[in-house]
Amino acid sequence: MWIGSVRLRVKTKNSPDAGTDSLVTASVLRDGNEIRLWKLDYTSEDDLERGATRNYDYIGPTRLPRRNDQTPELPPGVSQNPMPYPSYGFEFSNGLPGHLKIRLEINNDDMWIKDSVELFVRQIRLKSTSFDTLAWQEDSNWELVATWGQDVAMSTDSDEGRETWTMNV
Repeated sequence: MWIGSVRLRVKTKNSPDAGTDSLVTASVLRDGNEIRLWKLDYTSEDDLERGATRNYDYIGPTRLPRRNDQTPELPPGVSQNPMPYPSYGFEFSNGLPGHLKIRLEINNDDMWIKDSVELFVRQIRLKSTSFDTLAWQEDSNWELVATWGQDVAMSTDSDEGRETWTMNV
């Protein structure tokens, strides 16, 4: 399966001192190996504040450059129609359960309390575009993959929380 877009819906606990000004990052792991790192940070917003809910959308080739799993790259100068892989996206040859993890990491000691994180994806699939033609196309609808609802206090100060939190699909 190929993922073409990822949405992380992140909720900060609505309690005193739950919000943070610290940078929090999200790593996408495939079979324990990091394939992409994103910042949970909108420069125009004061995100991860007490009671806040934000969608962090990572869409398209600049945010999800192609990361093959078990589909080998074709040699230079060789092509086929359709290609054995799309031009962008993350491949999970054996599906998501047991292979995809999202790791959150806080980068300062200003504590943040995660209320919940939801993971949505849009798959890229080979679809028929005419009676004899196939092309890679991204789904138009978001699919909910996982919800992690456990409250977690995060900080680089070990007295306040943990520095990383890994969520398994």
